[in-house]
Amino acid sequence: MPDSSQDTNEADAAIPFPALALGLAGLIPFVATAVQISFGWPLSPRLTGPALYHLTIYGAVILSFLGGVQWGYVAMQPARERLASWRRYTFAILPSLAAWGALWLTGRNSLLLLAGAFVLALFYDLWTASAGEAPRWYGRLRLGLTAVVLVCLLAAIQLGPF
Repeated sequence: MPDSSQDTNEADAAIPFPALALGLAGLIPFVATAVQISFGWPLSPRLTGPALYHLTIYGAVILSFLGGVQWGYVAMQPARERLASWRRYTFAILPSLAAWGALWLTGRNSLLLLAGAFVLALFYDLWTASAGEAPRWYGRLRLGLTAVVLVCLLAAIQLGPF
């Protein structure tokens, strides 16, 4: 008789297609604005400033979303565990605070803060996935998506008009 726990472990390790497809779709604004900032293409070079603004805003929104994902995971815990989860709630709110801080900065500094916050959020998400506080597939999904986000932010920092 097959081991059903093996099937459960494999299902927990597989990235659900909707999460993958929508995660990839969420990269479109990062890629489009990074290309615009870095090369002024396919739009006019005059749009580089607004593209930088939009990249910063979108990065802040997505960073806040990542904190919300962690908040959701802790909220799904049994009540007795949830009350003792100061660490988890704290790490769930930190991405939003970093995003808010990035919106107060300008140009390269805002993108650097976002990039650093995405890296820290990734490390925390990988840790929670390995500790069983998030699905195993979540860490792998975040690793791939964050790699693209970081390439976009770093390209904009390096090639942007600063």
